[in-house]
Amino acid sequence: MVIRLKKNKEKAVLNFHPWIFSGAIASGENGLPSGSIVRVESSSGAFLAWGHYDPKSQIRIRLFSFDELENGSEESYWTKNWNTIFQSKMALLPKDTNGFRLFHSEGDGIPGIVVDCYHETAVMQLKTPGARTLCDTLVSFLYQKGFKTILERLEKPDDKSGLDFIFHTGSEKEPEFSEHGIKFIADITKGQKTGFFLDQRDNRALVSRYAKDRIVLNTFSYSGAFSVYALLAGAKTVHSLDISKQAIELCERNLDLNGIQLKNSPEKHKSLVLDSFDYLKNMDSNFYDLIILDPPAFTKSIATVNQASRGYKDINMRAMSKIKTGGLIFTFSCSQHISFDLFKKIVFGAAKDAKKRVRILHHLTQSPDHGYSVFHPEGEYLKGLMIQVDGDT
Repeated sequence: MVIRLKKNKEKAVLNFHPWIFSGAIASGENGLPSGSIVRVESSSGAFLAWGHYDPKSQIRIRLFSFDELENGSEESYWTKNWNTIFQSKMALLPKDTNGFRLFHSEGDGIPGIVVDCYHETAVMQLKTPGARTLCDTLVSFLYQKGFKTILERLEKPDDKSGLDFIFHTGSEKEPEFSEHGIKFIADITKGQKTGFFLDQRDNRALVSRYAKDRIVLNTFSYSGAFSVYALLAGAKTVHSLDISKQAIELCERNLDLNGIQLKNSPEKHKSLVLDSFDYLKNMDSNFYDLIILDPPAFTKSIATVNQASRGYKDINMRAMSKIKTGGLIFTFSCSQHISFDLFKKIVFGAAKDAKKRVRILHHLTQSPDHGYSVFHPEGEYLKGLMIQVDGDT
């Protein structure tokens, strides 16, 4: 099956970018089944790449091979690549860590496939029709690698069961795993993403370096992982804030799992089931000296970037206005459409409106097992800054 591009539309492919948009295609789509492997050619008929076809997406083809002899039609092509990635990821893991991202879609050259691992549990997300054609092969591969529970999180609920997950093997028990020797629970059936935000691992470790003796506010706290790290590092007090009662319950379970007894030390931690925007607006000034702003993605479309930018600016401005002088803010955006440059401009605008002197101490990004291809800068979705608020301008 051959897809031919329009004249002068091959430049991105020659630069190894893995996406071909609908507007670049000249011919070959008629009657082509969804998920098909297609050979992509230039307008003159020269080979460019192999990819999976998706007629319902503006990204019509996601490329996985730029070698004319490696067309992905054989199972061995995928298992060989997956084995190479597996060895690479194992070499990247820090000590006492068995929670990690095994497959990171375009970042690992396998578009549409995400697999997160929690000790002996693997959670898959197959985001494209082409990825879904590889489901059985992937399940078999993961089973051979020793994962006893293999779960698939679906993009939308199944028509028959109404559930948005499928167990291919194993049990529904929530897995426990370790990160830098710290224990966590992954809510693999009802939780966000695959049950835990593994991409923040190194940033949580950085919080540990600065949390000792500080009063910490962890907004949008979800599983409370930042809170656990801060308390184990000697934080004076931590407040975990999330609008979801279920998230706060998971946070408290993770605290208990690590021996942080809430009943015996109520002054150490407070759980707040509240809206983070409202709390930042109304909280007392000069109380917290370390604030974590890790909201969900405020936009998933280029059309709503301006609205999302206002949301990021609002929470940063309020945190800057209320934090103690000399206080630290860990601020993040996981919106793919918010570039690092734009995010820094948003923080600049927040500092200007708050009339605060702010210094950038660290640039933050996703953990190494979430690495992105140099040819696919869109893969850098997590942007963060550690800033210090030095006082009024």
